[in-house]
Formats: sequence, structure tokens, C-alpha cells
Amino acid sequence: MLLYVYRRYIATFGILLTFFLYAMLLTGRGMTQPRFVLDQADGNVKQASGLSLRKVSDFLAGRKYAVLTFDDGPYGYGVDEQIMATLRKHHARAMFFLVCSHINDANQDVLGKLEGAGHLIGNHSYDHLKLDTVSSKPVLEHQIDGCSQRLAELTGRRPYYFRPPYGATSPLVAQMAQSAGMKQMLWNANSEDSWMTQPEQILHWSLEQTEDQSILLLHEKPATAAALDELLTQLEQRGFQFVLPDQLSGNNSAIN
Repeated sequence: MLLYVYRRYIATFGILLTFFLYAMLLTGRGMTQPRFVLDQADGNVKQASGLSLRKVSDFLAGRKYAVLTFDDGPYGYGVDEQIMATLRKHHARAMFFLVCSHINDANQDVLGKLEGAGHLIGNHSYDHLKLDTVSSKPVLEHQIDGCSQRLAELTGRRPYYFRPPYGATSPLVAQMAQSAGMKQMLWNANSEDSWMTQPEQILHWSLEQTEDQSILLLHEKPATAAALDELLTQLEQRGFQFVLPDQLSGNNSAIN
């Protein structure tokens, strides 16, 4: 008799647990994406909220998040538009760290297209110099704040995120970025497309390195544009969604 009651108790508990887990999965589908912020301690992105039903549901569903970032634009010749079209196909938004000296009369309309599609524009310096070797404050000010001013002239607002070229930063570079009203953002996943020339290679390294809450480094290049559709398809199959970090400056509204 006791064995029968025990088995019924275990069966009932198993059924209730199954319904609970299923309910958690369904609850996650109806929720908005969590907010993400840049962690100043390690430079990575993290969910802004603590333990929540959203996190439990994400865990049960195998749901993951990544920030897509593209450096060195605008490229021109239709590459920027190709990247944006692929992002639109996957309902993905991304960050574009632009080099101000790359902006000209032929491609400056790309900035409006990026913002119109919901992407974030970041500062990648004026001339793509290796800033950790620059000791002149006026030069650094031109490279960092000068580019922000240029972007503000074209978009109506200053960028909130700064990425030093080559990831080469220093305490002085970080300080000047902060003085210009920006947070410095590096990356923790690398597509290796700065030197890889084949879309298959870029796809391999991007998939190899991207984990939950990764900041993935990509570049505005034809080979990257060619690899992007398959890359996003495979990441989505792994449970990834593509998110943006908040902008919390007085010059920018928050992105949720």
C-alpha cells in the first residue's frame, strides 16, 4: 500500500513538474527581450535584471543572446546595404562602428539608413589609427571627440559607444572616450574577418567563438556580407537572438 501511494506521489509530482516547465517555456515566448548593459568591470554585455522568470525560461528553451558589431564602415559599393538587407531578413539589429574618414558624399546616406533600420552607430575613430601609441592629447581628441562631432553633424546625435581600432586602448584612450560621453566597447568573440578572405572561414570562426551574451566582432567587407546569411541562420538554429545594449546617455534614448 505504501509503495502504491509513493508511486502515485512520484507520478503526480512528475506531471506537475512537466506542466510547470512547459508553462515556463510558454511564458518566455510572450515576454519582451531582456535589457542588456555594458559591464564596466569586464567590458562584456550582461542582462540588466537579476534572476527572473525570463532567465529561467531562456535556460529551459536554450535561448541565447549575442550582440552583432560591424567595424570600419561605411564600405560603399552596396556592401552596407547588403549587410542591412540580411539583418532585416533575420529581424536582427546590430552596432556599426564607423570610421569618420571613410564617410564621404557617396556613402553618407548609409548613416540614415542604419538608424532608420534600428541599428546603433558607434565611434571607431576619425582615421583608424592605433590609438594606444598616440601620446598627443590634441591628436587623440581629434580622433575620438572629433569623430563624435562629425557623426553628430550627420545624424543629429553623438554616439554613445566607442571602439578603438584594433582593440588597442590605453588608460588615456579610455579616459578621453569617457570625457567625450562614450563607453568603450571591445569584443569577446572574433569572426577573424579582418584577415580571413573566404566566407567559409569567417563562418567557421564566428560559430566557433560565439557564446551566450557574446559581443561578436565583424567588419563591413564583401566576404563578411557573403557569409552573414548562413551565419545568422546557424546561430538562430542554436537558439540565438540578436540584441543591442542600452544607451543611457542624455544624448540618446534607451534601446530595449
